[in-house]
Amino acid sequence: MQSGQQLPLRYKFWAVNAVAFFSVLVLVVVAMLLEQRSVNQTRQQEALSLLQLWQGKPALHLDGPLQPVILQPDAQAPAERELLAAAGPESRWVELAGLTLWGVEQPVGAWVLGSAGRGALAVVVSGKSFQQIFIERAPIYAFAVFVLMLGVLFGSQLLIRFVDGYQSRLRTLAHFDPLTGLPNRILARDRLEHAKERIDRRGGWLAVLFIDLDRFKTLNDSYGHDFGDLVLQSVARRLQERCRLEDTLARLGGDEFLLILEQLHSPGVASQVAKSLLDSLKTPLILDEAREVYIGASIGIALYPRDGGNAHELIRNADAAMYRAKAQGRNTFSHYLPSLTEEARARFELERSLRGALSNGELYLHYQPLVDLPSGRCIGAEALLRWHSADHGQVGPDRFIPLAEESGQIVALGTWVLHQACRQASLWRASGIALDTIAVNLSPIQFMQQNIVQVVRAALEASGLPGQCLELEITEGALMQHTAQAEQTLGELRALGVRISVDDFGTGYSSLAYLRRFALDKLKIDKSFLAGLPGDPSDCQLVQTIIALARNMRLSVLAEGVETVEQQAWLEAQGCDQCQGYLIGRPLTVDAFAARWQALQPA
Repeated sequence: MQSGQQLPLRYKFWAVNAVAFFSVLVLVVVAMLLEQRSVNQTRQQEALSLLQLWQGKPALHLDGPLQPVILQPDAQAPAERELLAAAGPESRWVELAGLTLWGVEQPVGAWVLGSAGRGALAVVVSGKSFQQIFIERAPIYAFAVFVLMLGVLFGSQLLIRFVDGYQSRLRTLAHFDPLTGLPNRILARDRLEHAKERIDRRGGWLAVLFIDLDRFKTLNDSYGHDFGDLVLQSVARRLQERCRLEDTLARLGGDEFLLILEQLHSPGVASQVAKSLLDSLKTPLILDEAREVYIGASIGIALYPRDGGNAHELIRNADAAMYRAKAQGRNTFSHYLPSLTEEARARFELERSLRGALSNGELYLHYQPLVDLPSGRCIGAEALLRWHSADHGQVGPDRFIPLAEESGQIVALGTWVLHQACRQASLWRASGIALDTIAVNLSPIQFMQQNIVQVVRAALEASGLPGQCLELEITEGALMQHTAQAEQTLGELRALGVRISVDDFGTGYSSLAYLRRFALDKLKIDKSFLAGLPGDPSDCQLVQTIIALARNMRLSVLAEGVETVEQQAWLEAQGCDQCQGYLIGRPLTVDAFAARWQALQPA
């Protein structure tokens, strides 16, 4: 029997009870032997008492196991000679026979006492045999065995069921996810290997779908782990509804799921299933208290035998394909390509280096000037994070910022940026560079942290920078994702004097009704809308609409990505308040920015 197989319950039951039955029989035999010994010892004590009372008068004739005997000095029988030899002035027990198993009662010994001139006095004791004890006590012991075996049968049944239940729970804990009840990583790998073997025997295709929920970490950090657990349970149920009985849906950990599709007649079926899963998640999840949650997913697909030779390779390659799906915009699926393995390895190495970038001093800030359009005066700077890795050289923010958000490192990096920017702005103001504004981007994950207000307060207090000089840039997507919490957080930040700017305005899906509820100060027009200015009528009309909207909401407007003099002149004519871009100045080091600030001051 293989180690992984379990003995059936009925075999365990009979095995345990057989051992118990033989144990009870041994116990009964031992009890009978002890009773035999006890009876004979009692007779021995009675014989001693009789000898002590007997003073040599004519021999008594008793019926029973005790026989008084007067031993003459000239006795010839071997037993009598043995007793005479042992007789003395004190009573003494003489053993005549050992333990008797079969037959009738036989003399087992005698108490002897020497008698001056008359030989000796003896009381011979006849002992019971084991056979006699068995015959006399058989009904009692049979009843005792019956009762004991009933108890053993009942107890063993309970014990076996308890042990089986306990082992079953252990197997469940070892192979199933306790939160969702789905198979875990270990069981998923095992089933994948068995599914692969069936494909080898029967032919066909096997697909592995690696499913990762989009922006789940933001939701989990915003509402807490209990809420995140409810989401995971709801997603697991939703995905199971689209699975066949022969498929295996597993949770690998966190917000990662794995779906194993067996016996596919063509590779295209995997794409159909992935699309079906994404469609199922478009309907909002209904959680406790009737709360609705929208959540998407990115799915990577690896096929056997094309995309890997074992379970490890298939899961790894499906994971790489999933990251490709995220890079394509999330909420979609992607098939594995051989080039993705190297990309995944490079991504892993980059993430590993990023974890040590802060402690190794590889991160620094550049500052891009912000200009007031009517006066042409430099009013501040936007702090931009840069990374020069010892292993990878200069790494662009478009590569490491998404990586930091997905790995959760963005919170620590964002806190460092906030402190550094406030400190540098305070130093500039102390040296005579009177900046009105230092702008710092907050990632959606960082903004939804429960302690973001405390982090901002700590940065202002540590640097001594006035709150009104700090401008926090937040994407409209972050504001709209959790409106109630966003409204409360913005109110607390405004209480510190901090100004709030909506970054990349117009690229998201914001509701104007909600935006009016928020404590905002500025809208930033995304640079993608400026590309056609001033020649493209549609771009011009869109930017004019945003400026008019800001005016109606009593917000200032900043256009980012200004690269030509014509763009700047057109924006100024339309009433845009501020701008930034390569025309004004590229992101600069601390010293270069100080020099550029002086050049941008009016004569």
